[in-house]
Amino acid sequence: MKKTVFGCLGAAAIAFALQFTPANVQAGLFSSCTPCDEVACFPCDDSAFCDPCDAACGPRVRAGKWFLEGHFEAGFFANSHGQKSVYDGSAVPTWRSWNPNSGNTVLLQNARLTGAQVNQAYIALGRQVDGRRGLDLGGRMDFTWGSDAYLVQAEGIERTAADEFGWGSGDYYAAVAQAYAELAYGQWNFKAGKFYTPFGSNHFASTERFFYTLDQNSIFLPHVAGGAYATYTVNRNLAVFTGWMMPDELGRGTHNNNVLGGFAWEKGRLGLKYAFATGRNSYNDPAADVFLHSLVVTDQITQRLKFVFDWSYLDVNLVGGGGGSIYGLNHELTYQFTNKFALGGRFGVLNASNGTVAIGEETPSNLVVGLGPAAAGSEWYTVSIGANWTPNDWLLVKPEVRYDWVKADGSAAPFRVTNGAPTVGQFSGGMSAIMKF
Repeated sequence: MKKTVFGCLGAAAIAFALQFTPANVQAGLFSSCTPCDEVACFPCDDSAFCDPCDAACGPRVRAGKWFLEGHFEAGFFANSHGQKSVYDGSAVPTWRSWNPNSGNTVLLQNARLTGAQVNQAYIALGRQVDGRRGLDLGGRMDFTWGSDAYLVQAEGIERTAADEFGWGSGDYYAAVAQAYAELAYGQWNFKAGKFYTPFGSNHFASTERFFYTLDQNSIFLPHVAGGAYATYTVNRNLAVFTGWMMPDELGRGTHNNNVLGGFAWEKGRLGLKYAFATGRNSYNDPAADVFLHSLVVTDQITQRLKFVFDWSYLDVNLVGGGGGSIYGLNHELTYQFTNKFALGGRFGVLNASNGTVAIGEETPSNLVVGLGPAAAGSEWYTVSIGANWTPNDWLLVKPEVRYDWVKADGSAAPFRVTNGAPTVGQFSGGMSAIMKF
């Protein structure tokens, strides 16, 4: 940590099936309760599971409860330059051959097309566990298809040595977002397989974040990992976790090996989650020693007003010399006006001024961010205004308008303009509709 910088909508999209429970709608879309599908989950009461959207923490979930659930998200997002997605002429266009300066640029990650897109067709199957009655076994598998799916592909499942581009081509891909076995005993919980990582404040699943687009920190944080970890619930306020992970990889070789650790604490209106990973990653050449950590602070200021702060940091040291560091600060403030409508604002800054860590570099392993001298001194600012509207108990509409501006010493402007020169800034906006079943 070298430096710290603080900084304080069209057409409609069509989507199918999101059913919020009456308790969820009544409590509002987001509360201070930690979602129980994250790495670190501790109960809001003596229950092993709780409804994360229910301010009263919901009914207890019976041990051995099987579940089948999912959601569908479709939307549109367009930029002020009218630039559409462009590929490099490959016989089979893939996410890797997608021109990073085209469309809405790789900086926005999950809003790739200048137009309509299906972001996530998502389904999950599993069995929940409850260790309060002794040893209990379960697990979970999540499958997703859409323009977002490439973000949760992993080497060893979707990508192999013979097919390094994964399941899909162009703008649409498929992925097994999670696939893990789970064991619970008393206050202990163990998971092994492929799982979501605990870094940052933005979850990949669109039902678990306020804004349509991902924040800027998500560009260098790994969304998924393979490995194993244990969580120990110390008490109703504190849980700690530790284990081993291979970011964006599962079961193929030993490219990426990292120690994983951290804790989640919640008391009253305040919540705190800290996670770190460190080790040797050799997916890219040359290999690199990395250290990554993420601190997320949540303050439920009032029953309606909520503030989330996310500070994430990555340090890369190349084997043989060189490297750099990158950090991002993300601020989100949301206000629940009614049970059906919430408004939010987001401000973020990403800084790569120390060394040669590139921003906007799309790689299969986000933890090993692409390194390039042209991007030394880069800074990326983003401001978003968004809303969450639930016109009924099965539909969630998320409009958003956003502005991105990049200051990059010695590097080309990242936003391509149709019939014009690239520029350093871009307005963009759109909306998505989500339904859950």
